[in-house]
Amino acid sequence: MRGRTTRILGFAVALGLAAGPALGARLVDPASARRETSAPLVTAQDAELSALAAGGRATELAARLERIAHDATLPDVAREWLLDRGLHALARTAPTPAARTSVARLARSRPVVFARIDPDHGDRATPLYDTGATARFVLREWDRAAARDTAAAALAAGRTEAVARYAAAPAGDPAADGIADAFRAAPPAALTAQRAAVADALAAGQRVDALALILAERLADPALFGLVFDYADQPVALDAIPAATRALDSASALERLAEASRRADIASAAVLAIGRLAQDDALARRFLLDAVAAPDIGPSAAAALGRLGDPAVSAELGQRLASSRDEATRRRLVLALKLDATPAARAELARFAKSDAGSASLQKEVRQWLER
Repeated sequence: MRGRTTRILGFAVALGLAAGPALGARLVDPASARRETSAPLVTAQDAELSALAAGGRATELAARLERIAHDATLPDVAREWLLDRGLHALARTAPTPAARTSVARLARSRPVVFARIDPDHGDRATPLYDTGATARFVLREWDRAAARDTAAAALAAGRTEAVARYAAAPAGDPAADGIADAFRAAPPAALTAQRAAVADALAAGQRVDALALILAERLADPALFGLVFDYADQPVALDAIPAATRALDSASALERLAEASRRADIASAAVLAIGRLAQDDALARRFLLDAVAAPDIGPSAAAALGRLGDPAVSAELGQRLASSRDEATRRRLVLALKLDATPAARAELARFAKSDAGSASLQKEVRQWLER
């Protein structure tokens, strides 16, 4: 009895942590839930909801969902499942004022059906379906779609108000996502008309860095990539690094990534991307060889060189190691050779070990590595 009481209390605590469920919340196992939602009467209602969505009848579909939400004859699992399915279908329709009002009411719902998804993690229960969360998703999707359509019309007409609206959108605003969707889908000619507005806003410190990256990649614009690397927040600047290698020719990408390597918070990622260019680009290899001597990006350059597995690069590293008089640079050159799995790199390390150059500790590390 005591063990059973403990489990009940544990479940009560789990439910109490799960965003305050409504009264009458209960725990079900997923297998039982699948059986309840497979009942013929339930699947028939699901088919009716799908038909309403396919016909674009948003008002009727939303009204039907509100009736389902208050249908006490339906088992709770079936009711929550139908609401979840119907709301996801509703998200793909064009909203009406009545449908939006209905969904806003459903957005205040709280989960009533919980499941222990991973029993190995104890009695922690999570909502099996969450009508309120799904309804809020529908509202966001509608806002996103509306902003996308408005922005697409502005882009087609050559107007730039979407840039200002994007800059003014608060964090997490679905309208910003919709505007970005429109920019991703617009033809290049329409994007060219937006370039000056986006570049000016970015340089002025406005929050349009994600739009700038979309334009830079779709227009293959080296100068705009340069602005992104100069002004964008770190997450967008990091996303711009692989985008530059995709969109630009090797020479242009190298030039912009070399500039990016001077920005501390993205430098390492930029240097490693130059390493990918260096597979086929002699200028990129030369950049990396010279960068090994730089205290800030030297370790990343060494790592990029070590991944090339090029005997010619190994020989160049060995020559620089033999002539270097700076201990920190020696260590980075040794790192590049240790990361290179080719026999040529190992031979260069063996040559260094016989030279007695460098500090005693570095010589010891190299010899121990060679003995493995």
